[in-house]
Amino acid sequence: MTTDLPFDVLEYRDGVFRTARVRAIREVPLRIVVNGRELVRLMFTGAHPRFLTAGYLLSCGLIEAARDIASLDVEEGPDALEARVALRTSLPETHSLSVTSGLGRVVRGAEPLPQTPPPLRKGWVDPAAIVRLAEELHARSDLYRLTRGCHNSSLCSAGEMLLFRSDIGRHNAIDTLAGQCLLEGLPTGDKMIVSTGRVASEIVHKAVRAGIPVLASTAAATALAVEAAREHGLTLIGNVGAGGFRVYNDPGRLAG
Repeated sequence: MTTDLPFDVLEYRDGVFRTARVRAIREVPLRIVVNGRELVRLMFTGAHPRFLTAGYLLSCGLIEAARDIASLDVEEGPDALEARVALRTSLPETHSLSVTSGLGRVVRGAEPLPQTPPPLRKGWVDPAAIVRLAEELHARSDLYRLTRGCHNSSLCSAGEMLLFRSDIGRHNAIDTLAGQCLLEGLPTGDKMIVSTGRVASEIVHKAVRAGIPVLASTAAATALAVEAAREHGLTLIGNVGAGGFRVYNDPGRLAG
């Protein structure tokens, strides 16, 4: 499924109107049905629906490991993709949806965030590598250059970009990374996320639930995100650019 579509538009530049052909990012509905009950409808590009579904369930606290999923199948319906999930446990009876600051949705009534901070391994992230990985994030962003309508997120080791995802929102991109790690059994305790977009508290929560101890973004963090990072022992970095970055919370994982 293509993630963008062509459109003819009228552009105004240098005082003149001209016709132009542009690419617009797709919005594809994804219905997530859990144990026979529709949980949520997400809008995404149509790429990697299984990983997005698993990551979304993880970030909501409805699952903790891949073994919690008995089955996960994605089918194409007349008006949406549908992810049908059978969990080995029942959904919380009190579950409800809440729209977040980035138009993501989280489930209320699910398991609370883990209180134990991720293991602290001192000095394993080179600050220069974070700047370089942010530059690589932009270099890989073909869909953004085509559409100017997506966010990008990546899963990285201390010095290498391992996975790269683009989606309409950073929530989806990060959930897709987390879901792939979950379903493929990829370890996360020695990894970091490098992403675009403002870091709100729910983005911090996604990293914490995925067991990823370092989160870096090219944009700023909100006050609640900083407080959440400090509560849960997450290394939180923002405003990554050619000149450096801002460390909102660093329990010692950065070298130097």
